[in-house]
Amino acid sequence: MQQIYYQLAALQQQLAQCMERLVKIEQKLEERAPSPSSVHIEKIEYKFDQLKVETLEGTLSIGLSPSDLYKQDVEIPGFRSSESIEDQIRKFIDEQIPTIFSDCNTIKDPVGNPITPNQVTDQLIQQLPQRIEHLQQGASLTQEQLLALVQRDVTHALHALKSQQTHPQGDDGQ
Repeated sequence: MQQIYYQLAALQQQLAQCMERLVKIEQKLEERAPSPSSVHIEKIEYKFDQLKVETLEGTLSIGLSPSDLYKQDVEIPGFRSSESIEDQIRKFIDEQIPTIFSDCNTIKDPVGNPITPNQVTDQLIQQLPQRIEHLQQGASLTQEQLLALVQRDVTHALHALKSQQTHPQGDDGQ
């Protein structure tokens, strides 16, 4: 039984390493191939002194309007999109918990008390502000990079919780 436990622990460690490699590869892929509809605007300078206006009528549209910002994936420094990182992570967690814990009848905390998926979600969401602050310390990250790092950390946390779960097949002591 102990040999099976060590083999299982080794396989879990290999799985965690593979997950880390997958996240790194996905990050590299995203860095190399940005989405075609993505627009990044560094700085906009208008030289109004060069405009000569004789008659001003109608609507003058220069660049993107606020409604265009929500139609495309546009990244403007200092502009916050309508969906915060916390909202995106909550969606991510809501998708991951049923997938990761699909073979568990109940989820138990490290002490062995049963907890609901909503409680797991709430606990992870409570930790987000501190985790985001920690990741941003000393690093200049884009929203996409920060989102990828937080998703990686959430995935690791969920897999660690799952590895602590007992399965009905292994409870008979064989």
